[in-house]
Amino acid sequence: MADGELRRSVLPVVLLATAVLAATGYAYSSAPPPSSSSEGRQVGKILSVRKVLENRYFVSRYPQIHYYLLYLAVRTSNQTYCAEYETPVLDEIDDLFSAKDKDVEFVINRKSLTLRTPKGRKLKAHLVEQRQC
Repeated sequence: MADGELRRSVLPVVLLATAVLAATGYAYSSAPPPSSSSEGRQVGKILSVRKVLENRYFVSRYPQIHYYLLYLAVRTSNQTYCAEYETPVLDEIDDLFSAKDKDVEFVINRKSLTLRTPKGRKLKAHLVEQRQC
């Protein structure tokens, strides 16, 4: 009997401790990370968008999904960034082509460029060398 009573008294304590740890973990993870000097929203103009069909998946029995590599050049007042983005979604491609020669908001974070198109679509591209654009 003492073993059953011990289990009943320990169970609420374990549940309470789990709830407290989960709540504190959520509070720490929901806070935005400290930003470095290279991060921050910038506004630039999309200079060029280039689309390359990437057929690397060969499956003969099923319909083939076409993936496209998009190379885009974004110019700020003092620098031009070149980025590569892979997608099978044609609407994303159309959004980028329609945003050409327009101002867009973007964030540079290490080796990636996160871009928001004028239609509100958020795209995360990988920064590449200038010669690829």
